[in-house]
Amino acid sequence: MTLLQVQGLTKSFGARRVLRDVSFSVGEGEIVGLVGTNGAGKSTLGDVLAGITAADGGTMTLMGHPYAPLSVEDARHLGVGVVQQLVRIDPGLTVAQAVFRGTAQAGRPQAELRPQAQVLLAEVALDVDPDTLIGDLPHFVHGLVETARVLAEDTRLVVLDEVSAALLPLEVSRLHAVTGRLSRQGRGVLYISHRLPEMLEVVDRVLVLREGRIALDSASADLDPVRLAAETVGAPVTLPPPRVASVAPPAPQGSPAGDDAPQELVPARATARPLPAQDEVALQVRNLRVPGRVEGVDLLLHRGEVIGLTGHRSSGVAEIADALTGELPAVTDELLLHGEPRSLGPADDRGLRLPAYHPDEDAYGVDPGETIARTLTQEAWGALTDIRKEIASLRGVIRTVHRLDVKTLSISTVFGALSGGDQHKLALARWMASAHDVVVLHEPTRGLDVRARMQVRQLLDEATAHGTSVVVVSVDPDELAECCDRVGIVSGGRVARWIDTRELAVDAVRDRIVEAATAA
Repeated sequence: MTLLQVQGLTKSFGARRVLRDVSFSVGEGEIVGLVGTNGAGKSTLGDVLAGITAADGGTMTLMGHPYAPLSVEDARHLGVGVVQQLVRIDPGLTVAQAVFRGTAQAGRPQAELRPQAQVLLAEVALDVDPDTLIGDLPHFVHGLVETARVLAEDTRLVVLDEVSAALLPLEVSRLHAVTGRLSRQGRGVLYISHRLPEMLEVVDRVLVLREGRIALDSASADLDPVRLAAETVGAPVTLPPPRVASVAPPAPQGSPAGDDAPQELVPARATARPLPAQDEVALQVRNLRVPGRVEGVDLLLHRGEVIGLTGHRSSGVAEIADALTGELPAVTDELLLHGEPRSLGPADDRGLRLPAYHPDEDAYGVDPGETIARTLTQEAWGALTDIRKEIASLRGVIRTVHRLDVKTLSISTVFGALSGGDQHKLALARWMASAHDVVVLHEPTRGLDVRARMQVRQLLDEATAHGTSVVVVSVDPDELAECCDRVGIVSGGRVARWIDTRELAVDAVRDRIVEAATAA
């Protein structure tokens, strides 16, 4: 029986048409996947279903009745629950209160909510005390708290919008188990994700949204990740080849690439040369220790190399990254940056504080109300300058926007009006343009489609070609396989195993990472 019927849905933001005559259905007990490139309209469609924004045209019915929610609360009352990747929950609530907010049990004493919350949290494999304040939890956990809340609600349709983007493979498996339970209860599920292999494991049907229209409606059994990726971008797609780390010599002083030339945010690809294993060491760490969390880690990072670190939440991987960026006190037996001794003391002038990029919920660290042009311009806006440099700078912004395939009609568009994926790409390009030497990237391709992931990989290749060395911290095995030369599996405060990704196909590397992480 049809649960949700959408017919001829349209939505525009100014002159930009986001949804164009979108029609589809979700049956009772059916799990339907929704995929599309960044900017294709997925989140807008999810917002319409959730009551966050209203459609301009078209009709929707839920269980045979007209459905046009006026707000998120109205949508919940009518039977539609939404779990978003960047959900915002009052930090002053306890976990138990957050799980039952908006339900019939909201407002009951904490002591009564606690045992019921523990059962629901166990369902989503979230091992936290129900008395913990939301503000004391890492942000990636909030999506799982929201998923537990959906289980507590009497919703008929559940929209999961990129909930799995920041989850470990084991956590994704538990999320899929919850999705299966919702299906067996007769609820419908709309599963939005860019992680195509994992999505195909759980959905019954797949919808491809391309340029605001449903371009494909197919049974999942008739698709594989490569074909689905091709349908998503509307062009043939092949899995990326093994990454070859490379460096190029710096541009000579006074050359066109010198200080007087306009700087593009995405530099042209340099002629690459293979990086031999015995080449210049950028960073060497011996016996890194963080009391109670990291028991002794050795790291060796060459110039122009990308290494990855991954592990379970309690493995110590986050603490290793925080120690390298100076956010957490740590000690080592030896620490060399380009052969020069350094320390990890936060108060020490010689302390190592590697720059770090975090794709966070706060507009990726930029002002969402600022225009693309102002956000990506290197020098201060309005400063007295040579008009030729100003024009060259704006041309560089335009080249960056076109090269990264950002969905916008103008570089005067405010940054916050872009899709989340386009914001991420531009913010990372902006950050990488000024990143030199050794840097730490947290989940650089999180929430990005297959084409955007390849663009981010190109950003990394171009940076490493000019000598930048990168540490990628991620829970996504596909991201690690695509971006890294070596991947360290962290367990029990140590690197239990290194996986060399070079000369291996991406899917083979992914399988090894998942296998090693599961065994660790």
